[in-house]
Amino acid sequence: MSHKPVVFSRRIRLSPPHPGDKTADVDRLLAALETEGLAGVSIPIDLVRRLPGELRRQGFEIDLVIGAFGKDLAAVDCGLRRIFGIALDIGSTNMECSLFDLGTGERLLVREAENPQISFGSDVLTRVQESMTGRFEPLVRALRDGVNRLIGEVCVLGGAAREEIVAVTVAGNTIMTHFFLGLDVNNIPLSPYIPVVNSPVFLTGREAGLVMNGNGLVYVFPNAGSYVGGDIISGIIASDVDREESPVLFIDVGTNVEVTLGCSDWIMTGAGAAGPALEGGVAGIGKKAEPGTICKVSIDRTTGTVESEVIPGPDSGTSPQGICGSGLIDLVAEMFHAGIIDQTGKFTDTAAGIVERDGVRAFTVYRSGDTELLLTENEIKNFLVSKAAMFSFLYVFVRSVGLTFSDIRKVFVAGALGCGIDPERAVRIGLLPDIPRERFIPVGNSSLAGAEMVLLDRDLLTRVERVASMVTYREMNEDSDLMSVLQGAMFIPHTDPELLRG
Repeated sequence: MSHKPVVFSRRIRLSPPHPGDKTADVDRLLAALETEGLAGVSIPIDLVRRLPGELRRQGFEIDLVIGAFGKDLAAVDCGLRRIFGIALDIGSTNMECSLFDLGTGERLLVREAENPQISFGSDVLTRVQESMTGRFEPLVRALRDGVNRLIGEVCVLGGAAREEIVAVTVAGNTIMTHFFLGLDVNNIPLSPYIPVVNSPVFLTGREAGLVMNGNGLVYVFPNAGSYVGGDIISGIIASDVDREESPVLFIDVGTNVEVTLGCSDWIMTGAGAAGPALEGGVAGIGKKAEPGTICKVSIDRTTGTVESEVIPGPDSGTSPQGICGSGLIDLVAEMFHAGIIDQTGKFTDTAAGIVERDGVRAFTVYRSGDTELLLTENEIKNFLVSKAAMFSFLYVFVRSVGLTFSDIRKVFVAGALGCGIDPERAVRIGLLPDIPRERFIPVGNSSLAGAEMVLLDRDLLTRVERVASMVTYREMNEDSDLMSVLQGAMFIPHTDPELLRG
């Protein structure tokens, strides 16, 4: 990765004034910058006020911190011995950020926190509805306070002072970035679905209301439309989708499932439901991926014994408290493979591990002491509806441009499922297409990864804008083929297995 951070420090030597050279301090600095190949740098007024003292204290040799505000350069600060930057992914459920030493390019640490807007609603449309009822300002304030707490935490842990945080790159979906910027979201979910801004936004830390250097650079990734946000643009950059010679798939499963198909010549994307369900939203025991949550499952076909792997935490002895999306995919696949459920998701007559609670039959995923994790037949059916929605979306999306799954050489899987999904089991239940498994490439939090790349390489700002301009959004909800594929996909793996192979 190139090391040309969006904010950088440059030592500038100025010739001291004398009776024959009475050039003003700012003009003297600008002239010195021009000789360094940095023409047109703007100097903020608070830095102008400090400049005379700084120049004379340091013998007219200063370390000037400069930010790339798009095509313009602006001074951020001077005299800082260290400068740090933060890459931030604002998800609807979770926020994640990483702290970098911009002098060396070293990533110092990564931290995650729940998006505090969850108290207003688990999904973005609910939050927009809350905004429409007069709660816009509280929503904006909650998000900003949450971001500042997260930045404060990484600063303390990484030993960075507030003034030393000179750059923040931000990626998120369209609605989240609008809330972050304090922009009206009310028109986004209403036809004709118009956001306030799609282009990238550059502002200062002071303007963004962040706990950082007031003149520091804050860069917000562009959107490609109401339902194609900067998180997808960032993920495309991180996965190099725009540099592929032949079409590849990029799947981001979070609150929704967002699918991108394309290459260096064209990019098409679309969004749909199924995300929350595949993250565990259909089951009472469903939880987000966090310490104490089951992430992998295997079932002995002879004994019916369930073996599970739990995401470790500080207390390694904690018993499982729920199951995340990747664990739920494993569980359903293993239950089918062990003959516990049939193609429709119903329990078989020979199923082991079935108990009855309040007249409802359920499969015992885990039991120890007072802890009992159960999955009901109805929850399994709800899961199958969600997996059917995701597969049908993929199938119709790929076929709409005259391709089949066999034409796709790479499938990047991002988001929550990209961290731990087992492609073999996902294929076994018909969630993902039946193609060679090595074509599935987990990329984790690609939104954060792209934000990190831009933080460390300002040349990528132009590439981001080019990708955003390439993206075409395709509306899938009204596609006539979707329902016909959906019906068969509600079975395991599908009533027509040939469709899984494209």
